[in-house]
Amino acid sequence: MKKPGMTKRKKQGTRGMAVFLGAALFCTSGVAVSAKGNSLEDVIQKTADYETGIVTDPTVASIGGEWTVMSLARGEASLPDDYFEKYRANVEKYLKENDGILSEYKYTEYSRVVLALKSIGVDSTDIGGYDVQKPLEDFDTVTAQGLNGAVFALLALNADDPEQNKDGELEQKYLSYILEQEKPDGGFSLDDNADQSDVDMTAMTLQCLEPYQDQQEVEEIIEKGIQILSAGQEEDGGYVAYGSDSSESVSQVILTLSTYGIDCNEDERFIKDGKGLYDILMEYQQKDGGFSHTLDGETDGMATDQAFCALVSYERFKDGKNSFYNMTDHR
Repeated sequence: MKKPGMTKRKKQGTRGMAVFLGAALFCTSGVAVSAKGNSLEDVIQKTADYETGIVTDPTVASIGGEWTVMSLARGEASLPDDYFEKYRANVEKYLKENDGILSEYKYTEYSRVVLALKSIGVDSTDIGGYDVQKPLEDFDTVTAQGLNGAVFALLALNADDPEQNKDGELEQKYLSYILEQEKPDGGFSLDDNADQSDVDMTAMTLQCLEPYQDQQEVEEIIEKGIQILSAGQEEDGGYVAYGSDSSESVSQVILTLSTYGIDCNEDERFIKDGKGLYDILMEYQQKDGGFSHTLDGETDGMATDQAFCALVSYERFKDGKNSFYNMTDHR
């Protein structure tokens, strides 16, 4: 049964997105344009230019590394011809210099690299003779990081072929673990001991559940989670995390909504004070093309990486393409 306001993917997993610069938006002949005349394509290209200008030699890194590579690979922005090969070569070099070890205990490092490699069509099981995906078979070490570890492991394992991979024994084990972490209010939290959910972890958890949305239990969790993301908005439409406004929270919600075919700038559940979530995110963009963490802040690496992912995800939704993490249509 399909719930109102939620568009299920086709079996191949299509999605898309559209972004505009400025608070006031209008559409002409189906092309999204901002009040300043900037199209979605222009906004993404400006962010891509900033990222490739700062991250000129992409390598293994939580900021300015894999997330930059993924956003560029999943989008259509122009970039240096050798950018992805440079990243692949740097990953191989890093592995050789560190005996194939990305981390002894933080296995989200492996998940992140696997996702980036799959986004550019590189076999993550053989990079210079190293299998970057194999550590994700270590369920206990992955889940030692809690829900965050399991969510990104499941995203990484399913990314290249969710229809083929999702029912594997390991994937099902992670799925069961994740579903067990649901909080009483229906959402999820980074803090395993918390009684209530938080916006960021709820959004990220919903992203990894996409391949399983045909299951009634999962479908109900997704729908409850989306309602929580709506209810969590402030009166001005933004989100507060750890006591301050947060562009990263806005970005994660946009990515989630795009995954499930919900327009973050048109769905009435996410319109607050006359603005949609895309409008809100654009308030954080700086003149250099990057994004700030807070409204009064300066360009921030993590905020820019997450905003870039959100923009590309929204564009993919608008264009009817696979979701951000369904990489069967990789570069």
